[in-house]
Amino acid sequence: MSAPRPSRLLSIGEFAAATQLTAKALRLYDEQDLLRPAATDAATGYRYYRSDQVVTGRLIRTLRAMDLPLVQIAELTAGAGTIAQTRLAELAQEIDRRYARQKRAFQETLLLLRRSERDPGPSVTQTGREPMTVTVWPFATDLAHFIVRSWKQLQHATRQLAALRLQAPGTAYCALLDPLTDEEGTVELLVPVVLPPTTLPAGITARPLPASRCATVTIRADMTSVLQLHATLDAMFDWFDRRGYRAVDTPLVKLDTQYAGSIEILWACESDPGVK
Repeated sequence: MSAPRPSRLLSIGEFAAATQLTAKALRLYDEQDLLRPAATDAATGYRYYRSDQVVTGRLIRTLRAMDLPLVQIAELTAGAGTIAQTRLAELAQEIDRRYARQKRAFQETLLLLRRSERDPGPSVTQTGREPMTVTVWPFATDLAHFIVRSWKQLQHATRQLAALRLQAPGTAYCALLDPLTDEEGTVELLVPVVLPPTTLPAGITARPLPASRCATVTIRADMTSVLQLHATLDAMFDWFDRRGYRAVDTPLVKLDTQYAGSIEILWACESDPGVK
């Protein structure tokens, strides 16, 4: 059995040509301990690389094309094959989420730049909300999954209340305690109930929701409209400002018991005593 052939040493120029990395980049990767040369001539400072390092160099080139920082590239090149592939898939998902977030921010920026007196944004109307007692069902969601998770939480709450023989008339609401973003935030599902004279079972929380004057906007219950929720809330707040109102509490998203293809947003308001 013959001995394995030793790996040939390549000059930095040869290695740069083989990997399509510049000599300047290779010097940086050496300084950052990302891709060290196999040998360095003590007299001239010339760097030499083994031919089996070409694969690593090409891998670094493709990872840099993904705009990954050197720290993450070092993590991927140092990992075993399966581990590196798993981590790479995770990074690709992060890039997709970042791109989606940047695209939505771009669309919202265009809306803000184009908005004028001739283009006031969504139509805001005024309505009243009757007093009610609601049960509270907190859950976590991000902007992209808001519709799906809200309806799942409503189904769960409805089943729980039915098992307790509590009447749940009318519609439910989602209180946006935290702004909806790409990161998960806290939302409260508020389900109106007719309470019995006895106390509620453990684990079920109820609170009164007072009557209120509300601004309201109706948007389509599709992903495009929901992803523009920030622009809708901006328009509602501007509507308050023009009329001398101030916002009360957090915005509510109304959920009909039967999916109707639209979502109504309500935001309680009152006259601002500081505005004359």
